[in-house]
This record gives sequence, structure tokens and C-alpha cells, in this order.
Amino acid sequence: MELRHLRYFVAVAETLHFGRAARKLNISQPPLTQQIHNLEDELGVQLFDRSKRQVELTAEGELFLKRAEVILHQAEQAAADVRRVSQGGGETLVIGYMGSAILREIVPLLREFHARFPAVRLEFVIMRSDEQYEALLDGRIDVGFVDLTVQPMSERFRTHRVDYELVVHERLCLALNPGHALADRECVNVSELRDEPFVTLQRHLFPSNYDKIVGQCQQAGFRPEIVGMSEQTDVLLAYVAAGVGVALVPSCTEPSWHTQVSFVALEPVATVDVHLIVSADHGSEAAANFRRVSAGYARGRNR
Repeated sequence: MELRHLRYFVAVAETLHFGRAARKLNISQPPLTQQIHNLEDELGVQLFDRSKRQVELTAEGELFLKRAEVILHQAEQAAADVRRVSQGGGETLVIGYMGSAILREIVPLLREFHARFPAVRLEFVIMRSDEQYEALLDGRIDVGFVDLTVQPMSERFRTHRVDYELVVHERLCLALNPGHALADRECVNVSELRDEPFVTLQRHLFPSNYDKIVGQCQQAGFRPEIVGMSEQTDVLLAYVAAGVGVALVPSCTEPSWHTQVSFVALEPVATVDVHLIVSADHGSEAAANFRRVSAGYARGRNR
């Protein structure tokens, strides 16, 4: 099996059409079809279901696609790294992150790391916390910023060690439409929000954040009425600005929305935590250096 076989397979899997895949690869269709047959013969499985009018991936094909994409990404990354080194460049550090609010929060860390290691090229990939853990083990990212600790993750983590440490320990505050009756208050108790509609981040994307907010409400004796959900904090604040509902958000979001949303301190105090994750077994030198810089940044920030 060669890399070209994987590229041919991925092209067909992405287009689900041999003709379009052949044009994308700039080859004729018969050789492409033959190469896919050869790959299936070598694997001993059928990767595509050709019994219908439309080509479809089989269950085996779906699994093989995930693995093939990882292998191709790693091969391309290795080639790019070698070219950069030959041209006097350094490593690439691929950083996973959950959303724009977190990215803004770690800008000082990124600035410090770049100042100390200017030859390392930074590459950013947005993905959920659980996706980042899997991507770290697969080698698709070098470090990640997540709101989940390792315990809830899959069985893979019993044999693959992932180190993590606290980077951001941020207070939650109440975000309100400026015309809201509570908008001029200096502080609001969570119990006063009993009858308010809430907007939150989607739980399957940000389970720690979601559970913290629901937990705060339940401790105050009620379950929040959630009328809107989103993948991004900025969308939540757009909901708030439009008067759809209230939100509990990290205080780091204040500066970019203070003209459209009112932010009020919350009691009892609640926080959200973001951890840096790195591979304990297969991390790169750039990842190790980033972790050292991050540890110093976290100590200074979270005192």
C-alpha cells in the first residue's frame, strides 16, 4: 500500500463519484477504478458500495477514511516540516482551541512563546474538547486548550498518557441586554434569574461550561429555561444583545461586547477552567517548550 492509494481512496470518498475524483486527481477514470480495486483486494474488504446509482462508503470504508486522512495529514506535515528545516525554518506547532473567546484569552501566552521561539510556526485548528483529545493522540494537533479533564474520555487514555494543566481560571459574569431591569446592578444573585430565559453553549461541544451553568442554577433552586444554544460565545452575546435571553459567560468576553451588552458580577462566584493538554509520550520539542512557557503564564495569571 502506497500513499497514492490513500490519496485516490480519499478523493473518491470525498466526491463519492469516480469520474469527479479522477478529474480532481488529474488522471483518467479506469486507472483510478483499478487502483481502488487493488486497494480493496489488499485489505480484503469492500470500501465502497457500488450496488446503487450513487457510490457510497461501506462501514469499513468509513473507518478506513478516518485513518487514511490522519496518515495523509501526517505525511504532508512531515514533508512541510522537512522543507522548512532545509530552508532554515523551524517546527510547526499545531494548536487546538475551542472558540474565539479562548483564543483572545491566550494571546499574551502566544505572544510570549513567539518572542522566545520565533522559528516555530503556529497553526490553529478550532475543534471541540473531545475532538482535541483524539486529535492529540492521532498527531493532528501538538497541544490543545480544552474545558474537559481527561477522566471522561475514551478507553484509549488508559494506555496513552495525556498531561494537562490549568491555564485559564475565569470568573463567570451575567450578560444582559442593556435595557434589562437588572442591567444597572453591580451584582446579581443567581436565584434572581429563576424566571429568565437563558442562552447557552451547546452541551455536546462545551459540556463543562454547560454543566457549570446548569449546576449554578440548580444550587439556587431552579433549572434554567434554555431558549437558545450556540457553538460560539459571540453568538450567545448576539442573542443577549437582541433580548432573546440572558447568559453566563466568562468575564474575558466583556471588552469586545461592552457597547452592546451589559455585564454584571455574579454571586455566588462561579468560574470556568481551561486546561492545556499535551502528549506525555510523543510530544514534539515545540510542544514541550510551549508547555513550559504556558506554565509560567498560568502561574502569573491565576495568582
